[in-house]
Amino acid sequence: MPNILVASKTTVPQTGKQIIERERLNAILLQSTAKLIVVQAPAGYGKTTFLSSWFQQLETAVAWYTVDQTDNDLNRYWKYLIHAIGHSLQPEAASRINSILHAQPQLPLEFLVDSLLYELSLSTKKIHIMIDDYHHIHNIAIHQAMTRLIDFLPENCFIYLTSRSTISLPIAKWRLNHCLLEIGLEQLLFTYEETKEFYKNLNKKLDVKVFQKVFEITEGWPTGLQLTNLADFHNVEKELKESNLYVFQYLMSEVFSKLAPSLQIFLLYTSLLEQLTADTCNVLTNRTDAQLVLLELDQQGLFISRVEAKEQVFRYHNLFREALRQELSNRFTQQDILYLYEKAAVALYNNGNFLSAIELALSGNVFMYAEQWIQEHLVTFLSCGHSTSYVKWIDTFLSNGYEVHPELMVMYAYTLAALHNLEDAYLTILDLEQKHRSNQWMNKSEYASAVDDFLGVKAYVFVMKNGDLSQAGEYIRQRLERNPVDSKWDAIFIQYNQTEPMLFRTNIGSRGKLLSDEQAMSYFAKFRTGKFKNLSMTGYSYGVRAEKLYEWNQFAELSIELEEAIRSGHQFQDAGLLVPMYILKSKIAVLEEQYIVAQGVLDHAIEAVNERHWINSISVMKALLFLREDNIVQAEQELAKVKEKVDKDSPFYLLVKARYLLMKGHPLAAQQLIRQVQSQAQQQEQLSTRIEATILLAICLVEQGQADEALEKLHQALKLAEPYQYIRTFIDEPQTYALLKKYAAIRKQSSKKECREVSMSYVEHLLQCAQKYKQISPLASLTTREQEIFTLLSKGASNKEIAEQLFLSEGTVRVYLSGIYSKLGVKNRAQAILSKQSK
Repeated sequence: MPNILVASKTTVPQTGKQIIERERLNAILLQSTAKLIVVQAPAGYGKTTFLSSWFQQLETAVAWYTVDQTDNDLNRYWKYLIHAIGHSLQPEAASRINSILHAQPQLPLEFLVDSLLYELSLSTKKIHIMIDDYHHIHNIAIHQAMTRLIDFLPENCFIYLTSRSTISLPIAKWRLNHCLLEIGLEQLLFTYEETKEFYKNLNKKLDVKVFQKVFEITEGWPTGLQLTNLADFHNVEKELKESNLYVFQYLMSEVFSKLAPSLQIFLLYTSLLEQLTADTCNVLTNRTDAQLVLLELDQQGLFISRVEAKEQVFRYHNLFREALRQELSNRFTQQDILYLYEKAAVALYNNGNFLSAIELALSGNVFMYAEQWIQEHLVTFLSCGHSTSYVKWIDTFLSNGYEVHPELMVMYAYTLAALHNLEDAYLTILDLEQKHRSNQWMNKSEYASAVDDFLGVKAYVFVMKNGDLSQAGEYIRQRLERNPVDSKWDAIFIQYNQTEPMLFRTNIGSRGKLLSDEQAMSYFAKFRTGKFKNLSMTGYSYGVRAEKLYEWNQFAELSIELEEAIRSGHQFQDAGLLVPMYILKSKIAVLEEQYIVAQGVLDHAIEAVNERHWINSISVMKALLFLREDNIVQAEQELAKVKEKVDKDSPFYLLVKARYLLMKGHPLAAQQLIRQVQSQAQQQEQLSTRIEATILLAICLVEQGQADEALEKLHQALKLAEPYQYIRTFIDEPQTYALLKKYAAIRKQSSKKECREVSMSYVEHLLQCAQKYKQISPLASLTTREQEIFTLLSKGASNKEIAEQLFLSEGTVRVYLSGIYSKLGVKNRAQAILSKQSK
């Protein structure tokens, strides 16, 4: 009885109109010259859809063959393959190969393959041969024939194989010969942008948080996205759970149910683990061959991927793991599952995976073990930067009504404050005080160390939350009077500054509200003597004071404070302290016009840090120094090094970019950036940034010939700054000197009530500081545009000629000239030209 060929097995599947074009993957195929393309991934990763969409774009011949388990028969396999290829060849060529196929039982298989190769080589066009679901083939004879076919494939032919598992062909040989292109699970996953396009094509609008949650859960798994699409997401948590049911049903029916019972049990037990190692899996499953099982799962493509190839650490796909856990809860009692969690957590802990052990114990409600392990290793965890994890752990205890040890709650408040969650830190302190009123825990001897730490944390929170150094100093005094014993928590390093290039912009620096030296030192002095002198907080006390002394233009003690802060920064390898101090050091060098030294200081700082953010901060400061030298080109190069959006959105970057735009003659663009920073600083009550931005805004307005508006902005900056005696923020800007002089002159003639908001003594002090440190030439005070106009003026150009050359109106030129005459202290054109000649 002749074989009946099913047409759909040799037809390219049609893709829907809503299919996402995988341009990223298409580009990989376009750029490849490989004759064999292997696409391997578990079920539902879109292998078939991707390639059918690709073939529909091609104008060359495509031979498609979808394999199933019945195709392990040698004659049936080749009959289908040759029938599919026949559509791509001339009819007579297909007929000749078919006749050879009918005689195959009597002829060697190699003869059939060679005949096919010969006919393919006669073709003058490209032929793409697609064999879908090759993982169904287990017949060694078919593998051998396919190997020969691929080895001698003509240059005009390309073979595509898709598979859920590792293919039993000499892949390694072809990989070494560079004739193989492999596309795997990671490449087939939808990217964030492709996922957005997927929902857009479905006319489905998701809230950003919901979308991110869906993307996190599915990890870009195409079928997972299709199945979650069945939910409406009106009630996020409910709909996500319901959509996951569709996913679980798919995975259970298409994957899990087809496995051997022993392998099912292995998967269920190990689904509790976030990462899979042979040792832990063996303990959990009472087996000794977990390594072989994991490797077999990897080869079969069962939603498992390697986390660390060298150590052979694996993980299940999020949705697959959740489906397994759901099945686990269906098959076993809660007591059985609790026992498994405990067993797995202890196994992880005994293998030295402390973090993973705690995470697993908490997820399985094994709270006593989790608390014990946290107490044992918390100093190490926090010192290594696991602050966020610690907060999450304590939140888990609290949300489950578990009574947490006071010592851990004290460190919880401390960690919240260090992460700038000051409100929750403050509430935790109030809660600890309330518990003391109810159970007197602070009076118990076993909590003596916790009480010492509580007073220290309370002081820290008051500083960070309110800038209240006097109250904080009182708590430190109380702690010292208790004759505290050494605390293990003293060894914890906390980075008090996470992002700021200047310390007094941080909470620990009171966000620019510069406390008097007397107030600050009454608090800082307690850290500079006795048992606290080697704490990281002490280094910040030197750093904050060094910055304030610079701002107040007081240099007598500055170098001592600065060097102590740098020493502490190196001791703790704290970039949050080191970078601001090196930036300050470069500013001091600039005051002496030692620009090469200043840049060298920043180059040294780059060598001392690793984090991209801090390197970007140093690049921004280098750009500012180049602008101070009027070196626009190199300033632009330094700004271009900052590519991360989060750093480009920082006030530091935006204000330096605004200065750059001003020097380029784009005051409107600069003004837009400055107003953006102003608004953000006002919302965050960031005083120092508000003052700096307002000064720059005044300079922008001067550039645009809006003298009155500029003076009004300068007045606002002075009003904000006078209570804290800001000096260098004003006089470090070269253009500010002329503005201050004009402001002072107008103030002497004005009797307006608003003027009295700023004392004349403060304004005169600023002018005296500027003159004392560096005598500024009136010509140097001219803006970029004013200098252009003055150059043409000195060459004898008329107002009309200046306007034509600079694309300005004559009226605008007259406004600029008025400002120039004012700054130079002259009354007309002739005197202005003479003033230049006299310099």
